[in-house]
Amino acid sequence: MGNISKRFARDGKVKSEIRLDDGRTITAEQRKKVYATIRDMATYTGYMPEEMKELMKYSYISETGSDYFSLSNCSVTTARLFINYIIEFCFRWNIPLLDHGLNRTDDIGKYLWQCLKIQKCAICGKEAEIHHWDAIGRGIDRKKYDDSKHRKIALCRIHHTEAHTIGRDTFAEKYHVYGIIYKE
Repeated sequence: MGNISKRFARDGKVKSEIRLDDGRTITAEQRKKVYATIRDMATYTGYMPEEMKELMKYSYISETGSDYFSLSNCSVTTARLFINYIIEFCFRWNIPLLDHGLNRTDDIGKYLWQCLKIQKCAICGKEAEIHHWDAIGRGIDRKKYDDSKHRKIALCRIHHTEAHTIGRDTFAEKYHVYGIIYKE
């Protein structure tokens, strides 16, 4: 069963989307990730975890136009999107997580994109720089070179150095990450 919703873009135009519900509900692993992240947010902000959960749900609903949902029986997709939302919120407001965001994400591609956008290390969450997953080559002026079609990942200085030291494939296997083509 699907539903159609309307959202308004900043320019006032209607954006429509169709959501398909395949009947799967939130997994125990997704629920653990949500509650661990909400607990970290509550600890940092001073809210009670239950208050923080409701604030974040209403904030998510407000920004996305989705319907109210319960974390006891929402769809796998709603849970995944909500996890993405609260991790991005933590990045945006520098809310520390007790575990790395990489371990909390339910959508690695979206997580890597968020890390590039906010320039946080995909491995440890510290301030990051851009690591070119696809080598550009020596002698090229990187300030003038169009690298928009090259895969990238946001890494702190320590993990950037490690990626160069052990090599891309070993790094990818060790941390279960990869480079992505980043577009706003």
